[in-house]
Amino acid sequence: MSFEKKSLNCDILVAGGGIGGLSFAVSIKERMPETDVLVIEKQTAGYSGKANKGGGVLQYFDPEKVQPIDFLKLHVKEIGCYLGDQDMMLRYVAMNKEMIDKLSEWGVSIPRDENGRYRVMPTGPMTAMIRADLDITVQVRRRAEKLGVRFMDKTALSDLLTDGGRIAGAAAFSIIDGTFYVIQAKAVVLATGSQNYRIGSMWSSGRGDGIAAAYRAGAEMRNAEFGNFAQLAKVKSHHEVVFGENNMYNAQGEFITRNFRKTRETDISSTAIREWYVQMKSGKGPIHLEFGEGHPGPGASALQDRLRDQSYGQRFREFNESSAAEVDTDLEVCPLFIGEQSPVCVGHDMQTTVAGLYAIGDCSYCGSGAPGAVPAPPGRNRGSGILNAVFAALVCAESIADSGLSDGAKVDMAQAEACRERLFAPLERNEGTSAKEVIALVQKAMAPVEQSVFMSKDRMELAMQYIKKARELSGKMKAEDLHDLLSCHEAEAMVLSAEMHFFASDIRKESRGWFLREDYPDMDNENWLKWIIVKNVNGEMTYTTRDIPIEKWPVRP
Repeated sequence: MSFEKKSLNCDILVAGGGIGGLSFAVSIKERMPETDVLVIEKQTAGYSGKANKGGGVLQYFDPEKVQPIDFLKLHVKEIGCYLGDQDMMLRYVAMNKEMIDKLSEWGVSIPRDENGRYRVMPTGPMTAMIRADLDITVQVRRRAEKLGVRFMDKTALSDLLTDGGRIAGAAAFSIIDGTFYVIQAKAVVLATGSQNYRIGSMWSSGRGDGIAAAYRAGAEMRNAEFGNFAQLAKVKSHHEVVFGENNMYNAQGEFITRNFRKTRETDISSTAIREWYVQMKSGKGPIHLEFGEGHPGPGASALQDRLRDQSYGQRFREFNESSAAEVDTDLEVCPLFIGEQSPVCVGHDMQTTVAGLYAIGDCSYCGSGAPGAVPAPPGRNRGSGILNAVFAALVCAESIADSGLSDGAKVDMAQAEACRERLFAPLERNEGTSAKEVIALVQKAMAPVEQSVFMSKDRMELAMQYIKKARELSGKMKAEDLHDLLSCHEAEAMVLSAEMHFFASDIRKESRGWFLREDYPDMDNENWLKWIIVKNVNGEMTYTTRDIPIEKWPVRP
């Protein structure tokens, strides 16, 4: 099967049209107006990603009440568990109001009170949330278009092209007509999101294809083992129950929350998932929530209050809420595996270990080192997902503007042709397995929380048997059409992400923060106060460790 091949040029190629990619595009055009910026998005920029899928909340730190150093101390001790880059976290908190102001300036509807101050909702110690309307990404795209940013929708990133260890551009393809694009660029910014394994519906857009492309290009991965976020959800409707972990009871009526936490915390932790598993294994399930007489339950304020000043998507949310209410006749809960793997390793300038290649938002959150021992947003901080993407976008734009753009490397057409042949191979096969079969095997490995969240050597080995089989079948996938080809491409990325998760999880022999191992239950600062770095070396997954430079930071064990 033959498709047209086209060569394109730009100064900066942005892969991903969610909130991170769009915020970067706007920010770099504001700083460097003459720069030719091209955004490619496999769906439709402004309607893709997770920011507009139901979250719509921004983490807020009141500058009159919260000093960055105070939040840092809380985060390092209770969430990141000394594994985070404290310089990055301090800068994120310090830029909080600047980021929200920028979104408002770009046209995003953010509720204010009668005095013109942002309307906030307290969520925990030192933190609050601001609820933005769900057209957030649409508004930022409109701003980008006004500044002259170019867009190519329905165009999926295939591979990154390099020359001499430097980025030269990327290969991409149209999911409409199969056109294969060779795009030469002076810099490439990955804003392709995290790996979510297509289990939780709201998060299913995180397919990890940018992560896989960076890995194949030789970029380092950091903290790949922290890609196992899970949330309590109602068994019947699969709707998540935010803060439900504070009200967990077993079938015998015992209040089991007290077994893993003494006070209300910032958000769900993996200890709630562990407690669910322990109770179920001991025959004390099912697990349900109780809120007491007259208590409306978690996040159950009146629908009209929740939608105040949020007209965009209101009909959908009303339908969604009413449908869930019809299904949920009780509050039995179970863990819903979400994933949120974000391991692309970046420095303080958001540049990867491949010169000229940058990664922002959910594909590099843990890879930046900032959060420490916790998966990508919400990362036990509600509202941090959108703002982490905006933060990374602003920092990336600033670093590129300050350093300038080099002429870049030249695309190796032989390399591009090899990428094209590999990409389209599933369409050329007369028979083979389907992408759905490969995806199902990966989900069998990742979805059971006793294999991916509350881990042990024997259960991880069981999971890896599924991954091994998925790896074998992924090289034999057959695609029926271009959309099926995209699924094959994403299934490959899913296999790689799961393999990295278990590879790094087996190496880290301790429990720290979100990361729990039944066979190594204690935090081990003597041996494991370090990052695990995973890298592709001649096709083999290898690892090194890097000591945390804790001595230069203000908060220490």
